[in-house]
Amino acid sequence: MKRILTTTAATALLAAGPALAEWNPDGPIRLWIGYGAGGGTDVQGRTLAKEIEAKRGWQVIPENKAGDDGTVMSAQLKGEAPDGQTLGFAITTTYDFAPMNSDNLSPEDFTYITTTAGSQMAVLARAESGWKTLDDLKAAAANEPIVWANWGTQVEAGAEIVARALGIDVNHLRMKGGRGTLNALVSMDANVAWGGGVQKPLVEAGELVILSSAETGPVALAPEMPTLMDQGIDLNLGYQYIITGPAGMPDEIRDEIGSVIAEILADPESETRQFIEKQYPPAPIVTQGAELREQILSTYEANVSMMKALAE
Repeated sequence: MKRILTTTAATALLAAGPALAEWNPDGPIRLWIGYGAGGGTDVQGRTLAKEIEAKRGWQVIPENKAGDDGTVMSAQLKGEAPDGQTLGFAITTTYDFAPMNSDNLSPEDFTYITTTAGSQMAVLARAESGWKTLDDLKAAAANEPIVWANWGTQVEAGAEIVARALGIDVNHLRMKGGRGTLNALVSMDANVAWGGGVQKPLVEAGELVILSSAETGPVALAPEMPTLMDQGIDLNLGYQYIITGPAGMPDEIRDEIGSVIAEILADPESETRQFIEKQYPPAPIVTQGAELREQILSTYEANVSMMKALAE
């Protein structure tokens, strides 16, 4: 279950002071970021690396390894030694969905260390469309082609599930990452798109509108808008940002890395926490160790069932 750190918890951790490390790396830690430079994962990863160095004195070297929703990075990560000195930073989808499309990856190939933040997944349209709800999208589909911008197989499947529930046809446009889907929407190559959080400036500027939340609850930018599930569409596309290592990492290493990250995310003065509060409100989401592993494995099974149902 997700656990959102509160200010009270953060204050308690700060008052206790930094704990002595139970484990220390034997040299630099490589933090492989599964997405390109400049996005939310990259900014979080690089800021977190800097703050881990400040907190523990460990040298953490970020490196971008973008491609296929983090699977390019994770395919390399699985072959590294589980010694805590090579870590991956991606999103939970990299582990609870992407292995379905790979002969080389399994959710069992990794040690799940900690999540850091959650998405703000939503259905988006241009404000000038005049659409305000999914019903408006459905009505428009009777008179114009609907092109839905996606960034991967899972969200494309989600768009198809929404379209079937509304009784409309959509054409799917595959873009690179969330920023790519927004570019397609703004440039009018698509008229509906998914956004996981990067849409915040354009929504606040009034250029884009949120038609529905695709999380289990409302998104912060449009708390009045219902979720897909509220509207009878059994679909949750929310995800979390996650740090992993290769399978077989000793618990003491996993727990020490998770511990320092939890300390950073509980600190109100942390740059990483402040970025998360702004970009992925309201606060960091920290799930660790065995609980996180169970979350990944159970979600993977649910996604397998979803794709089988879609193929029928």
